[in-house]
Amino acid sequence: MLLYFYKNPECGEVYNIGGSRFFNISMKEVIAYFEKVLSKKANIVYCNLPRKGDHIWYIFCVDKFSSHYPEWNYTYDIYKITDEICVKGDF
Repeated sequence: MLLYFYKNPECGEVYNIGGSRFFNISMKEVIAYFEKVLSKKANIVYCNLPRKGDHIWYIFCVDKFSSHYPEWNYTYDIYKITDEICVKGDF
């Protein structure tokens, strides 16, 4: 996203930058995925109460950015990024 804006800035515009519905995953889902990919059990402490100020679930809308930069599209999905973390991480 940033590269597209850098190459052709829209002065005065404000964009949401995030995953939208294409690119979202819960902490429980990503932990389970890490455990599966790494064949290791995570050492976590789970608290069922949100921290003050936490968003329970939030998805950015990237429609405005997409309309201003129609050639842009996501190149990574959540699993590709997670796989790269597993490969490059020291777990």
